Amino acid sequence: MSINQVFQQRIGYLGDLRPLLSRICSDYKIGNYLTHSIIPMGYEDLNLIIETDSHRYFVKIFAKSREDKDCQRLIDIILATGHAEVDQPEIYPFNKDKFLYKKEINGIPIRLCVMQHIKGKTFFELEVKPSIEEAELIIENAARINSINLKPSFVYDSWAIINFLNEYGQKKQYLKDVEKIIMDKLADELSSLSIQDLPYCFVHGDLIKTNIMRDNLGSIYILDYSVANYYPRIQELAVLFCDFLFDKDSLSDFNKMFDFIINEYQRSQKLKEIELKTLPLFIKLAHAMHVLCATYEKEVKNNQTKENEYFLNIGRIGLLYTTKHWQY
Repeated sequence: MSINQVFQQRIGYLGDLRPLLSRICSDYKIGNYLTHSIIPMGYEDLNLIIETDSHRYFVKIFAKSREDKDCQRLIDIILATGHAEVDQPEIYPFNKDKFLYKKEINGIPIRLCVMQHIKGKTFFELEVKPSIEEAELIIENAARINSINLKPSFVYDSWAIINFLNEYGQKKQYLKDVEKIIMDKLADELSSLSIQDLPYCFVHGDLIKTNIMRDNLGSIYILDYSVANYYPRIQELAVLFCDFLFDKDSLSDFNKMFDFIINEYQRSQKLKEIELKTLPLFIKLAHAMHVLCATYEKEVKNNQTKENEYFLNIGRIGLLYTTKHWQY
């Protein structure tokens, strides 16, 4: 099976995509189809780039595991965050105000949306750390997202911090002994926490290097709201600080960056005392989830991608460092 077919398994169709993509170009009136390429990143949907005789476009074909309401949920979120002027790619309608495109190919239902193609790379692809100005911009966008009055229907995310106890119970047998010792303590600490006492809001939930892009002119874009939910607000900051703003090569700056994130965020969103007290635990859990879920992907689902290996390694570094830094 080719690498493209491995990713096409997500949508339940392994055949030639060109007839479908040609029809999409016609229905969206975006030019004549020339070629396409699959983006080999992410864990759920099939993402690809279409090139027409006029432009390039980003296409997200939703996983077969998603129901229609889940697909529409994501589109509604993209429209809401766009209205709030979050820095993100534009989503295109194919017919007035219709954004969820449905078509059957060989009897298989296909659901997708078409978005602006950004000429640039994600920070995962760039393999660089963000500048201070870029960090400030992303934190500002995070605060803007968290201020949106939106409570979408709940979607379970196996990588989400608040689902740690459930996921750990199912997957801990695949971990190293030292990792289980650390995570047992985290599980005890999380179990004793009244999560419902934390302030909740709309949260992107996945502000990591694969979902933040820098275009060729230096502008920044936030991608992929697939796991956005109504969560404890500090989950946004914990995820942000476990990857995009976590520099494994400059751990001596850890405290400085931690203070920087909190101070920048509080320019527009004031954190409560309970959030400041709980944030270190959430950061440790964010690293733990990377280790737990990436290990499961590797050992059980044979996920050998560069992306999965990256999250496994940075998760291990972050888990060991943060549990030592914030001693029990």
